[in-house]
Amino acid sequence: MSSIKATLERTNMINRCLIVPALLFLAYPRISAAALPSLTVHVRNALPPTGTVEVTLFNSEESFLKEIHLQQSGKANESGEFTAEFAGIEEGEYAVVVVHDENGNQIYDAGFLGFGTEGLGYSNNGWSWFGRPDFNEVKFTVDSEYTEIEIILD
Repeated sequence: MSSIKATLERTNMINRCLIVPALLFLAYPRISAAALPSLTVHVRNALPPTGTVEVTLFNSEESFLKEIHLQQSGKANESGEFTAEFAGIEEGEYAVVVVHDENGNQIYDAGFLGFGTEGLGYSNNGWSWFGRPDFNEVKFTVDSEYTEIEIILD
């Protein structure tokens, strides 16, 4: 009887030794992401509040408007506001582009002379008469636990 009890105690000890590291391993991505900064992008003037608001994050001058780093989309509220949150991003320089796809056709509709008919905005509320602003005009730095920016659409 005591050998069965000793075997059960050893089995329980082994199980505890395996379960604790497994739980820590499963929780590690959450723990590490929590230690990295987060970025909140507040979008204003997405009017009328139809279609979707697409918030795109670029993480370098080389990838700007070419290779998406992260992206979130959703519907604006009745006041034309939308908030996107990017958690667990690394410190560094970023740029954000926001497109309000008013009709939901997943295309930025260009009107007369190529000027857009849908809302468009850049971080730092950058703007250019001809073409698009360059990365250096719209970049900002994420270097703290929590960074918050606001973009007002045209």
